[in-house]
Amino acid sequence: MIFIPIEFMFSAQMLFLFIHVVRNDDTANKNRPFLILILLSAVQSFLLGLRWGYDVEATSYIVPILATLVPALVYAGVLNVVERDRWPMAPRLAVHYLPTVLVIGLTFVWREAVDIVVVVTFLSYAVVILRLLLPGTDALGITPLDGADSTYRAIFFAALSLLSFALLDTILFLSFMWKHVEYVPSVILFANFAALVMLGLAATLASNSRSAPETPQQPRRIEEEEELSGSATIVRIEELMNEGKVYRDANLNLERLARKALIPSRQISQAINRSAGMNVSQYVNGYRIAEACDLLQATRRSVTDIMFDVGFQTKSNFNREFRRVTGMTPQAWRNKYTPGCDGAEAASNPSCAPQ
Repeated sequence: MIFIPIEFMFSAQMLFLFIHVVRNDDTANKNRPFLILILLSAVQSFLLGLRWGYDVEATSYIVPILATLVPALVYAGVLNVVERDRWPMAPRLAVHYLPTVLVIGLTFVWREAVDIVVVVTFLSYAVVILRLLLPGTDALGITPLDGADSTYRAIFFAALSLLSFALLDTILFLSFMWKHVEYVPSVILFANFAALVMLGLAATLASNSRSAPETPQQPRRIEEEEELSGSATIVRIEELMNEGKVYRDANLNLERLARKALIPSRQISQAINRSAGMNVSQYVNGYRIAEACDLLQATRRSVTDIMFDVGFQTKSNFNREFRRVTGMTPQAWRNKYTPGCDGAEAASNPSCAPQ
C-alpha cells in the first residue's frame, strides 16, 4: 500500500483553496500577497510531508527559509486593506527580506540560531499587525465599509496564526534540544491543522474583502483638511449621509469619506465613536439599513435589489447588519410593517412574498 503523508492532503487543500479564490475573484484588484501566501502554505506542507513521511533531510534546510516569508506576506496583505502603502518598493523589500537573508546565512554557519530568528520574526510581525488593529474596524481605512467587520476578523485571525506558528516552532526547537523527538510528528500535524488552515481561511476572507481602486485625482495639501470640533464633524458627516446619500456607494471606505468631507479620517473616526458609540462601518450601515427599511415597507421591490441600492455588496453582510439594527430579518420587517402582510390576505399580497 502506498503511504501518503497527511501533510500532502493539507497541501492539496491549500491548492484547491487557491484555485477557488482565483476563480471566484475575476477583478484585477486582487490581494496578491494573500494569494501567494496560500501557495506558500501548500509548498511548506508538501515539504514537511517529504521530511517526516519519507525522511528527505534536505527539506529541513528549505522549510525555515520559506517560513520567514510567511509573516512578510501576511503583513503585505494586511496593508492592502488597511492603508495605501506610500513607502518606495526597494526599502520595503530590503526590510521584509532581511530575516530570510539572515536565515540563509545562519543555515551554513549556525544552524541552532535559525529557529530563534524564525520565532522572533513571527512574533514581531504578529505584534505589528495587532497594533494596526487597535482602533478596531476603523483601522481599515481603504476597505469598503460593507465588509470591514469580516476583514477585521480575518486579519486578527491571521495575526493569531503567526503567534501559533511561533509557539509551535518553539516547541519543536525545545523538543530537539531536549531529545524528545517522538513528539515532533504530533507537533507537525497540529501545526498543519491549526496554522496552515487558519492562514488559508484568513487569506480567503481578506482576498474577498479587498479595497476598490481609487480614481486618480489631484493631490490635496494636508492644510485643506479642516480641523473641526467633534459636533461640527458629525454635522458635516450627517449632511453627506442625509443630503449626499454617500452611504449608497458600495465602495465607500473611511479614506473616501474623509476626502468627501475634507476632514482627516482619524478625526471622523473619533467623532463617530464618541457621539454614536460605534465604529464608522456600523454608523454608515445604520443609514443603509434605515433606507432599506423604508424601501421594504413602501415598495414591492425584491430584498436583493434594495440591498444593492442602499450600498451593500453581499447578502450575508446585509442580513447581519439588518438584524443588528432592527433585531429581525429583512423579510420579517417587510411582513410586519407592510400593510396587508400581517393578516389573512398576506398570502395573496405580492409584497409579502419572500425574496
